[in-house]
Amino acid sequence: MSGPPVSAAYAESRADDCLRLLRALVECESPTGYEAGNLRVARLLEEAMAEAGGRVERIPAAGLGVHLVARFGGAGGGRGPVLLMGHMDTVHPVGTLERLPFAVAGGRVRGPGVYDMKSGLAVSLFALRLLAERGSGPRCDLTCFVTCDEEKGSPDSRERIEAAGRRHRAALVVEPCAPGGAVKSRRKGVGAYVLKVGGVAAHAGIEPEEGASATHELARQICRIHDLADPDAGTTVSVGVIRGGTKGNVVADHAMCTVDVRFFSNTEANRVDAALRNAAPFDERCVLHLEGGLNRGALERTEASRRLFEKARALAAELGFELGEESTGGASDGNLVAAVGCPTLDGLGPDGGGAHTLREHILQDEVPRRIALMAALFRAL
Repeated sequence: MSGPPVSAAYAESRADDCLRLLRALVECESPTGYEAGNLRVARLLEEAMAEAGGRVERIPAAGLGVHLVARFGGAGGGRGPVLLMGHMDTVHPVGTLERLPFAVAGGRVRGPGVYDMKSGLAVSLFALRLLAERGSGPRCDLTCFVTCDEEKGSPDSRERIEAAGRRHRAALVVEPCAPGGAVKSRRKGVGAYVLKVGGVAAHAGIEPEEGASATHELARQICRIHDLADPDAGTTVSVGVIRGGTKGNVVADHAMCTVDVRFFSNTEANRVDAALRNAAPFDERCVLHLEGGLNRGALERTEASRRLFEKARALAAELGFELGEESTGGASDGNLVAAVGCPTLDGLGPDGGGAHTLREHILQDEVPRRIALMAALFRAL
């Protein structure tokens, strides 16, 4: 096929239509757990998916809304299916729209959830719609999976996401790109733990020797935990919350802390996890209890994902812009599909900034650019 399936100029001529879809999505506030709002967004997405030629399945998620799975038939050729991923929920509480109304001004598009990640959904579905209007479609079978619980760690959708990753030969994730427009070819994985220490209470003035201080033990454990970090490997270990004891004149019989672990390699994840689980108390009278574990594996850059990026970069060059790649410490559902072996390209959504804040925005000229890029990817993969 000569030339891009949707030219930059044609995408530009239809950008206002895409912005109307984006406005409708943004003005339906949908924080995770606000079922009514997420159901309204889901209905808008269903309509957009159907207009683009998709067959839509609703998957109920109790107390959250619904997940959507839309299937688009490909032109054939014996290639395996591709997965397109995103989420409809946001972090912004209901009422944020009054403080951050949808607006297009000064080259920016503002609104709660516009950057993370309703614009990614809008441009990818609009790209599919433009292909359908031209009597085309994706090159191979395409599954679009949009969830309603990502911002809370995907508790309801996780198993379905992992299963989808195993069934597809590649995944495109339309989360926001890195600042400047680069895709995210590596994401850190996440581990979340709670370390609890049980000690022995005693009067701190009369017989402190009869006690075993849980807070003293925890302090020594925290130093050990801190030493598990490896900055050269990109592994960070952070103790965020500390609590313990009952009164100032009592040797503490309990204490706890939270531990956040971030890593670029799953080998590093396993090293830190094993060290936390195998830790022994400095004071043998104290008891350690570890809760939690590895929540999301790392999205590692593999040879297969490198080839996926190189294809996207070449297509972007044909459209007249440069597509870079970067790493990020944040996680997404892209981590989940990558961890089960699906080559994954994340951060394909429009450039912007201010995620999760009242400064949230995308750059207006990114809308046609990303429409054209997504259409090219759908036709090329």
